[in-house]
Amino acid sequence: MGQVSVFALDTLSMAICNLRTAQRETYECCDDGICKAEQILQDTESELQRSRALLEAARVVEAAKLALLGKAEVRMARAVAEEAAALASCNPLAIAAATAEVAAASAELAEATEGYQKAREHRERLEHRRDLAQKCVDLAQANLEMLRLRYQYGKMQVGDIVIRGCNRLQAAHADLEAYLARISPQARQIIHDYKSWEPKEKKPIEPKEVHDRLNPDETVVDGVLEYIYATDLRFHASIDRLSAQMRSSENTVEVEAKIKKNVVGRLCEELVIRAFQPMGEHIEQQHVCYLDNGSFTKVDMILYGLKEPLILGRGEGMGGKKGGSLAIEVKSGKAEYIYSQIAHMENQAKGHASCDISCTVCTRDINDLSPEQKEEVKNCLKAAGSPILGMLPRKSELDTRCIRFVKAKARSSNDVQ
Repeated sequence: MGQVSVFALDTLSMAICNLRTAQRETYECCDDGICKAEQILQDTESELQRSRALLEAARVVEAAKLALLGKAEVRMARAVAEEAAALASCNPLAIAAATAEVAAASAELAEATEGYQKAREHRERLEHRRDLAQKCVDLAQANLEMLRLRYQYGKMQVGDIVIRGCNRLQAAHADLEAYLARISPQARQIIHDYKSWEPKEKKPIEPKEVHDRLNPDETVVDGVLEYIYATDLRFHASIDRLSAQMRSSENTVEVEAKIKKNVVGRLCEELVIRAFQPMGEHIEQQHVCYLDNGSFTKVDMILYGLKEPLILGRGEGMGGKKGGSLAIEVKSGKAEYIYSQIAHMENQAKGHASCDISCTVCTRDINDLSPEQKEEVKNCLKAAGSPILGMLPRKSELDTRCIRFVKAKARSSNDVQ
């Protein structure tokens, strides 16, 4: 989509494709899991059949050995009886013959007993093997049924999420395209230039570049608001509520106060994200950092992998090396609010210790403080390790942009009605 993109408009189409790809891959993974489970069941059933066949053969052998044992026992009983009769007759030849027969019968009986014992033990082992094979079949069957139920439910859930996600992304895409259609080619160019900015290769990023990124053209600010409105459901709902209140309320001052309180802070965070994002590899928002005293603080954002050295200003702790990390806090408000937040900002700065450099970015309202107060804020934040930069537009300017944005949404709703 190139030049006509509003920030990540082109990525919305890609996100839709990615969602559908993820759905397809998830379905394929589920089907593959079912196939593997079915194969395991088939393997265990084959093993069960083999175990049953071996057991049946062992039972035949055992029966044959038992027959031999019975025959040997009969011979042994006959030999013992004959020996007793021979002893009674006192016939040496008969006694010798009977004794020899007892010995032969005893050897046969011992061999038959051992053969039967081995056959019986072998049959018992095969019975155990069959029982284990049956358990494996039962487990494989239960596992297959469980996977079928889980995967079916999971595929339904994924399908529902993908449908809702794609519909939401398509709606956001349509909203942003409609916005693009309303603005001039010059405005689209300004937005494109801002989005496509990259730091110059092998040159440090100067404070002026940081300042310019934090103070984009009003067209870019409006584009940011439009993008958040189109892609963030909570922000969308919040703006719609304020728009409805703007249309119905006679006291617009009260509604404007809500806009100043609830919308401008989010806008500042988004401006800071878009200002610094091209300077590094990626940004993590709301990073939770646990402090030594057991409490924790959230870092508004951390920029990882600086693409080039970054210079935030003059003095120690105001520069970061290529590949380093930058922790950022964002404060928007009038001068007295910024001054009242010193202790809070100092505590937030404790969460920046793991980063190479850090800063607190605030609106230029800090310049409205008395020289003594301004110096106090700067010294406190510098000592805390997070120097303050008053580079964002004034709070009043941002208030005006946000109020105009909500009023425009209110008017467009009236036009639709």
